[in-house]
Amino acid sequence: MSIQGSNNMNRATKPLWKTIVAGLFLCVFQFAVQANETQIQNLDFTRLSGGRLQLQLELDGPAPAPRVFHTDNPARIALDFSGVKSGLSKKKFPINLDAADSVYVAESGGRLRVVINLTSSVPYETRTEGNKVFVTLAGAAQVEAPVVRPETSIVATAAQQARSDVMAQFLPEQGINGLDFRRGPRGEGRILISLAEANTMVNTREIGGKVEIYFVNTRLPERLSKRYDVSEFATPVKSFDAVSSRQETKITVDLQSPLYEYSQFQSEGLLTVEFRPLTQAEKDLKDSQKDRYTGDRLSLNFQDIEIRSVITLLSEFTGQNVVAGDEVTGRITLKLDDVPWDEALDFMMMTKGLEKYQTGNVTLIAPVGKIKEYKEKQRETEKVVEQLEPLRTEYIKINYARAENFRNLLYGMDAGSFGQCGMGVGQGGGGIQGGLMGGMQGMGGMQGMGGMGGMQGIRGMQGAGGVQGRTGGGDDDRFTMMSPRGTVVVDGRTNTLIVRETASRLEEIRKLIAKLDIPVRQVMIESRVVIASNNFARDLGVRFGVTKAAEVGSGKSFALGGRDPRPSAGIDGSLDMSSMLVDLAASNPYGALGMTLARAADYVLNLEITALQDEGKAELLSNPRVMTTDRCQASIKLGEQIPYQTSSANTGPVTQLIDAVLELNVLPQITPSGSVIMDLRVTKDAPGRAVGDQIGIDTREIQTNVQVMDGETVVLGGVFEGDQREDIGKIPFFGDLPGIGFLFTRTEILDNKTELLIFVTPKIVHENLSGAN
Repeated sequence: MSIQGSNNMNRATKPLWKTIVAGLFLCVFQFAVQANETQIQNLDFTRLSGGRLQLQLELDGPAPAPRVFHTDNPARIALDFSGVKSGLSKKKFPINLDAADSVYVAESGGRLRVVINLTSSVPYETRTEGNKVFVTLAGAAQVEAPVVRPETSIVATAAQQARSDVMAQFLPEQGINGLDFRRGPRGEGRILISLAEANTMVNTREIGGKVEIYFVNTRLPERLSKRYDVSEFATPVKSFDAVSSRQETKITVDLQSPLYEYSQFQSEGLLTVEFRPLTQAEKDLKDSQKDRYTGDRLSLNFQDIEIRSVITLLSEFTGQNVVAGDEVTGRITLKLDDVPWDEALDFMMMTKGLEKYQTGNVTLIAPVGKIKEYKEKQRETEKVVEQLEPLRTEYIKINYARAENFRNLLYGMDAGSFGQCGMGVGQGGGGIQGGLMGGMQGMGGMQGMGGMGGMQGIRGMQGAGGVQGRTGGGDDDRFTMMSPRGTVVVDGRTNTLIVRETASRLEEIRKLIAKLDIPVRQVMIESRVVIASNNFARDLGVRFGVTKAAEVGSGKSFALGGRDPRPSAGIDGSLDMSSMLVDLAASNPYGALGMTLARAADYVLNLEITALQDEGKAELLSNPRVMTTDRCQASIKLGEQIPYQTSSANTGPVTQLIDAVLELNVLPQITPSGSVIMDLRVTKDAPGRAVGDQIGIDTREIQTNVQVMDGETVVLGGVFEGDQREDIGKIPFFGDLPGIGFLFTRTEILDNKTELLIFVTPKIVHENLSGAN
């Protein structure tokens, strides 16, 4: 019995010993793990000679080499420690000495970041000794040499050189092994720079139409120091010069034209500066996009840094809430100088296939596919919420348009052009008034609206109490502002919309109506049609021949008379002057002079001179004017309708009317700059020459598009017609005889001039404040 009890006791104590041994093992393991974790125990700073400032980080174990990077705008130096925790009592330590403002310590994801905030960028160096990490900042006096005469370029150069000399003290000597130039597949110009050290400090800037690339404390072999003419490569780069001066190397790139953009990237010691050609349209688009970025400017210079670290840095700089998705991974090398932070973020996301999604005051950054999924889920959620959201009724008074037009606009249909003013909206699929295509035509004033598809009845009061049916479906849904549950009814008596919708839709509808229901500006269009004419005609002719005298008294040898058969004096009886040897009289003379030059037996020698001269001046002024609202077509006409007959075998004679009118048609558009763009058509028709029983129409018309400043007058166009003619009719040989040739000649001179000018003057109607109120 005692043996059995002993065995039971042994079996009971075995699990207890196992538990004790496991607990001791865990304690030892936890102690070992805690012993391996390094912590920062102390942070201190000390002034050194030469105005330098040294920051000291003391750890409780061997200090790992930190990853160091800096930004110029804002000026910061960041040190990242892996596997290190903070044992300090607070996160932010003010310094306020020289260029050092404060130190911020943050811990996240098994890493510790120490950020040194600077008042301005200064050269620095870092080193690790045992369990301490030192960061030494150059003094401001070392960076900026005293300037005695700032107006001279020599002193400025000396100051810049002094800065380079100080920076060179903190940077190891670097070098350039080779320079090359290549043309890209799309006309890019690429300058390839082989660096001896991958972490060579590079600065670029644009100045005076050139791009300058600086390398600090970098030597350039003498064989590479020269000008490189690359104009034959047909790229934006014309040439580039590589020169070295003491501790600095500079490459100056001369460009062919300002139509370019440049970027730079570095991979394993090879720095590539690429210049891409741009078209004028691309240049204009790029310049316009600069206004999209309004964030504070900063400069970034990272070599193979994690993308999440860049996002964290930008979040700290802007103070915004930024969340990086789990899928955001990878590393990036970039160099950006003085760019807005939001542009830097967009550029980084573009290179890594990322996109941002803003909700409230939080910005989520994730791959494009993930963001697309988030947006689709949100849309589905919004649809569900909209289906469950209660409907509200609101009465919206329309002041400057017809409420029916706004109702059609809300349903995504043609708004009736808002009174023929070209303000309707496009509609996909199209509805047909009367419901012919909507599949329903009700009784009692029902109106069908919509295209082919399913039918949704919307009941309400319209005007005197009609019922409106709306058929949904097709592409119209993309343009409608109404939800499937919403309705709009028009009260024509008070010109009011009665809208029943969700709160969110009602807010959008109110914004739309507030933007469109405004008084439209008016413009007076005045046109002047001027027709000036100047006519001159002269006709001289001669009738010459022998005529027998019927009864001529003796002793009479001279008689004077005209075209009338009776002589004016000196001849008894009458003379027959119808038969002439020369008949070159004027066609429609205003006067004639007839003479009997000689008599022999019963015959006389007769001469008749005929003459005509017309002069006329005329000016016809037509001044049509019409007032209309912005983008509303207007017309005015004045004249007569001339009847004419047409006939056919089936209908017989038919009388029709043709217009002969003065007409002005105009469609104005008032621009924000105060000018008026007009589509104009001006006609001035009048009855013309009749041909048989038909009357012709003299047409004068101009149709054009013109932009004129308010109150200015311009000539739309004009037509000048000139008709000059001189006709000479004569008898051969006799008409060329000197002295008497005119007796055998007829001369007709015609000189007609007609000028048509059309003017237009737009005048915008400016309403005073009291009238507007």
